[in-house]
Amino acid sequence: MQVNQPKGGIEEATTNPLAIGDRVSYVQITAVGRGYRFSARKGVITEIDGQVATVRVGNGRHITQPLDKLTQEGQPNALTRLLTGGQWS
Repeated sequence: MQVNQPKGGIEEATTNPLAIGDRVSYVQITAVGRGYRFSARKGVITEIDGQVATVRVGNGRHITQPLDKLTQEGQPNALTRLLTGGQWS
């Protein structure tokens, strides 16, 4: 009996653990005067199309965000990691 195994590379498969109905957070950047305002926002994923998710935000509107910009609820988002210098335990 012969077994065919595909050749493996050094790259690891990555899957996004986010799914429809997940509560997520993301960082919104707004230009204000001569500077920028960073704010952490929360929402619920309502649709996923490839690498882009549609998120229902607090005021009922829907926005689109790349999946890699979303963080599951309870995990440190990009703003938290920025303020803590990337150190989070």
